[in-house]
Amino acid sequence: MTALRRFPFALWLAFALAAAGVAILNLLPIAWLGIGSLKQAGGTLGFGRYVELFERFSFAGVLVNSWIYALGTTLLSLVLGVALAVLVARTDLPGKALVRFTALFAFVSPPWLTAMAYVFLASPNAGYLNLALEALIGVKPLNIHSMAGMIYVSSLFLYAYVFLTVEAALAGLDGAYEEAARVTGASSFTVIRRVTLPLVAPSLIAASIFSLIISWGLFATPAILGMPARLYVFATQLYLFLNGFPPRYEVAAAMGVLFCLVAFLLGGLLWLTRRRRDAARFAVIGGKGRRPSLLPLGRARPLAAAFAVLVSILAVILPYAIILWMSLNTAWFGGASLKDLSFGNFSYVLTEYRDIWRIVGNTLGIAGMEAGMVLLLAFAVAYLARRTALPGRTVLSGAAYLTVLVPGTAFVIGVIWAWIKSPMGLYGGLLLIAMAQAARSLPLALRNIGDGLGQVDRSLEEAAVICGAGRFTRIRAVLLPLLRPVLLGAFALVFLSGLRDLNTPLFLGGGSADTLTLAVVIFNFWSESRMGESAALTILLLGLTLAVFLPLHLFVRVRQ
Repeated sequence: MTALRRFPFALWLAFALAAAGVAILNLLPIAWLGIGSLKQAGGTLGFGRYVELFERFSFAGVLVNSWIYALGTTLLSLVLGVALAVLVARTDLPGKALVRFTALFAFVSPPWLTAMAYVFLASPNAGYLNLALEALIGVKPLNIHSMAGMIYVSSLFLYAYVFLTVEAALAGLDGAYEEAARVTGASSFTVIRRVTLPLVAPSLIAASIFSLIISWGLFATPAILGMPARLYVFATQLYLFLNGFPPRYEVAAAMGVLFCLVAFLLGGLLWLTRRRRDAARFAVIGGKGRRPSLLPLGRARPLAAAFAVLVSILAVILPYAIILWMSLNTAWFGGASLKDLSFGNFSYVLTEYRDIWRIVGNTLGIAGMEAGMVLLLAFAVAYLARRTALPGRTVLSGAAYLTVLVPGTAFVIGVIWAWIKSPMGLYGGLLLIAMAQAARSLPLALRNIGDGLGQVDRSLEEAAVICGAGRFTRIRAVLLPLLRPVLLGAFALVFLSGLRDLNTPLFLGGGSADTLTLAVVIFNFWSESRMGESAALTILLLGLTLAVFLPLHLFVRVRQ
């Protein structure tokens, strides 16, 4: 009762509403994922589905493929992302703006775009690169429909996450130790290897673990590149379970639980690296941090610049160009002839394909509902955690972050179990799709908004208190205006992730035309070998993405 009297009723009400939102979005599907995995014939509970998974569905092979794919993607993403982050943040690399801009584009672009582009480039029989190499050396050596191809293409998407994470950590790092190492005669490479990277070890570990978990949840790339070669990983095997006849929801849930357990173990490892007693190992003594002078690359400068440009070309410029070419091309593969170019694919998808504008409306509507739910809930949780002393605020914040440890496809299975028989009738509707996507996006928005709140000096709110302003007046008149760039940035990230999401509407749409989104239609066209129309719709989705991303990005840059 003492704690209840210490805080006003409105604050407790806000806490209760935020807790209810987190429970509905995050905890309920995760709990039902576990319950669904134990369901057996006759309504009893047991571990029969786990036994069936190992005995009938070659789970060991899927497990091995999933580990190879996730680890390979993570390692290659780390190599690319960390190398570019160090070059941009700590060296005199030319063209840094291009590297940052293409990394942002890779981060907000749909993963299937790169996969589709490389099918046209490196398909074993008719890919453009293979045809060119056959003309030169007489063989077609490339095969994008392989484990190596899946890892390569997925890394070109995921490296951007590593780059943005590590570069942000390097940007806030005090350079005194690096300057001291240079004074003692250490080379640029030695400074980076012995000083810079160890100081950002927590960010490197976090990027590694989250990249691994994201890799497990990727569906589009393994579906486009792996399924034609009967190469199945976690996400594509779940897709087969759900689309079989009859659907195997229980077995899918059992597989999801096994992968979630591994993810939670990795999350525990991340928590151990960030414990308070270990924090001193990565602390820098001093007042305001100062940036060191940029490390000179010397003779390696042209080579480093070529590496940065090559990654930008392979990850963004080349895939965009190929998708644009194929959207205008009437021939799927073969020679790159100008006589095959026309706007026929765009004409079909924009004027002849039925319900195209309703599908566009569904896509924007889901992304809008997702962004609204996430911003409201993320701000509430961040405020309660950082600006109040309410008991339970740390538990609330931890529960809001929980979905970051759950592979995306596994979480969707939990959503299906939680709502498929609900009397509320949410299953197969746009609102449930938005709710599931919001749960996945909540940790990212919460991190950004929480960091933004941490940068707002409390003295501004204290001055408002002296003037007689209440708590909600302080939020409206002080915090929200100061956090506008942060909130807009979080909105852009969440909205764009909603536009490109394929897993959630594909698995939760229930096969209804009323819930089709652009991502699902693009995937369906591709599955039906309607390559040009799929590419044309991808260009339309990219146009929507850029229409949202560029103005917000420029606005936030101006306000910073």
